[in-house]
Amino acid sequence: MENTFTTKLRYRGRLRTPAEVHALIHETEDICRTNGWKYHLWDKDWAKPASLHMEASDKGLNFKGHAPLKGINFSVGQSESVWLTFTPDGILHSLMTLAEPDFTGDDVDMPWERVKTCYDGPATHLALCKLFRYLADKYFDVFEVMDESGYWAHGDDARFTNWLEDIVRSFQQFQAELDALAEDDSLSPSEHRKRMRQLLDGYGDKFRVGE
Repeated sequence: MENTFTTKLRYRGRLRTPAEVHALIHETEDICRTNGWKYHLWDKDWAKPASLHMEASDKGLNFKGHAPLKGINFSVGQSESVWLTFTPDGILHSLMTLAEPDFTGDDVDMPWERVKTCYDGPATHLALCKLFRYLADKYFDVFEVMDESGYWAHGDDARFTNWLEDIVRSFQQFQAELDALAEDDSLSPSEHRKRMRQLLDGYGDKFRVGE
């Protein structure tokens, strides 16, 4: 399976009690070490108010100011960084959502985090969902996940793997059809737009979130 497609998870949560963050850090750090995942620990001053702001430049995002976060962020396989860091009220926050609470969603009181997975096949997505399930049951009062693959809901490894293989094949076919359409100079501009819309609608209808 070529690494041409990735899925994503959106997640948010609140600890049962903020003091449990230390146990969560310790246990998650052990899991990261056991699996060889890169991680970083956060132990910032919760007594000092947040003053973080985010600036974009040609080198990426820069953060300035105080981020009152305790927790851990890590990467599973080739995934983006997973943030399990918390503000003093026990709400899950990353640098991004602390600076802009609606960065990946429309709820500023309990912001949604996002992590892209499956750059290296299904194993990373499955591992992260299973870790979330374990930590959610043990440490969280609220933990919610939006999973476009549906795996979070059905928990069937084989079904997820088949879904991913199917969507990768379809994505590759979709890309080939787009390339062919771009090279076809026999079509009028209006017919070209019509064919493009049909391709986009067909692909979107086949793989809607959660199906």
